[in-house]
Amino acid sequence: MADEAPLPPIPPRARDAHKASVGRVLVVGGSLGMAGAPALAARGALRAGAGLVTVAVPRAVQPVVAGFLAEAMTAPLPCDDSGVLGPDALDALVPLLPRADAVVLGPGLARAEATAAFVREVVTTVRAPLVVDADALHALRGRLDLLARRPGATVVTPHEGEAAGLLGDAGGLTPASRAERAARIATAGRCVCVLKGPGTVVTDGTRTRVNGTGNAVLATGGTGDVLAGVVAAFLAGLPDTGGDAFGAAALAVHVHGRAGDLLAARRGDRGALASEVADALPEAVRERVEAARP
Repeated sequence: MADEAPLPPIPPRARDAHKASVGRVLVVGGSLGMAGAPALAARGALRAGAGLVTVAVPRAVQPVVAGFLAEAMTAPLPCDDSGVLGPDALDALVPLLPRADAVVLGPGLARAEATAAFVREVVTTVRAPLVVDADALHALRGRLDLLARRPGATVVTPHEGEAAGLLGDAGGLTPASRAERAARIATAGRCVCVLKGPGTVVTDGTRTRVNGTGNAVLATGGTGDVLAGVVAAFLAGLPDTGGDAFGAAALAVHVHGRAGDLLAARRGDRGALASEVADALPEAVRERVEAARP
């Protein structure tokens, strides 16, 4: 296994680019009390360069999510009285899927059993590149076989506890085992694993990159949701990663961490908001674009 796979370049955007040509992202998530998570994922996708972002959320929280971000579209999904999505929400989601170049599943979904059943249905239905994050990972504990059967590219974004759950392991992760366990997830799920934490590990089971950007400014709620949106934006074709999910994920992790570095240089290592990390993304992307110029 390689220790340090190279990052793909970000080429300058074509002058005739338009919103439908630079990537369409669909975010599926949200529940009562956690409406901000899918909105932050949408913000991350837009700030990373996605042209169109739609956020599909329980009907009970759609007005709240719509108020967070004027630039993102929203779509209501059927939910029960507690704002929880169930399998019946799939029928409302399916018409949105053909227009998505990449899908984020999980931010703020909550962990009801009905929602877990919905997640498993979505995973086996979506054919576009899929980012599985947060509560969607909880729904797939010990079920990496569902990911392995997917026809499209998949990126999972667990922290240590979620990684252990995916593998069915009771113990925590030691620093020495992080790359090994990330590779086990990637191999069993036929996916790219982004194992979050200091020195985030990105691997497809063959290639591995340990990220060197990022700092303590990212130690605040919502930055993982932003990262999921950035991964989806790059999977949707931003930049031209040659259809390589590993390269898109590794680049997203680098740029997300670099946004944190830029923010910390201006504001210090604490007190930043996840939305501010998202807003620093264009500068971090620009650095990579400039580096790719001949």
